[in-house]
Amino acid sequence: MEQEYTYHGEKYSVAINPNGQAASNEGMFIAGVGEQKLNFSLCRVSENCFSLIIDGKSRTVYAAENEDNIYVHIHGRVFRFEKIRQDSNKLAGGDFAFGSKDEVATPMPGKVVKLLVSEGDSIELGQPLVIVESMKMENEIKSPTKGTVKSVHFRAGDLVKPDQPIIRLIPEI
Repeated sequence: MEQEYTYHGEKYSVAINPNGQAASNEGMFIAGVGEQKLNFSLCRVSENCFSLIIDGKSRTVYAAENEDNIYVHIHGRVFRFEKIRQDSNKLAGGDFAFGSKDEVATPMPGKVVKLLVSEGDSIELGQPLVIVESMKMENEIKSPTKGTVKSVHFRAGDLVKPDQPIIRLIPEI
């Protein structure tokens, strides 16, 4: 089974295959992330709780899933992995390019710190468009396409929610 996810703006293709066994929720598995391979054992304890054994060390892992994300809790830390759907026009690439080809959004709630473009500006693929502060970190959100800024919906200081269009674009065809 292979699925694509983003984590901290980076895209990962993860392949998980049974290690010589029929596919199930328990047993030995091999996970491939890029060139890295990891052998592990997984046993379901309850609906959202798993016993994970890697390199002979047992870890309790909690996992929850919704339509867009998978949340994994391990050793007091929570990781959010965004699912990338083949049928979706959403982009979630590296360097915080986020939105669709005709809009720019943020993947997490935050505050607009600075707008770097105005309505009518010509933009290039990957050009920084807006800086959004989330969790005390400033994230530079870049253009997912080449084109023109159609409209700007927020000002510096405004709060934004995930997937809320900050800037609308007219992609160059």
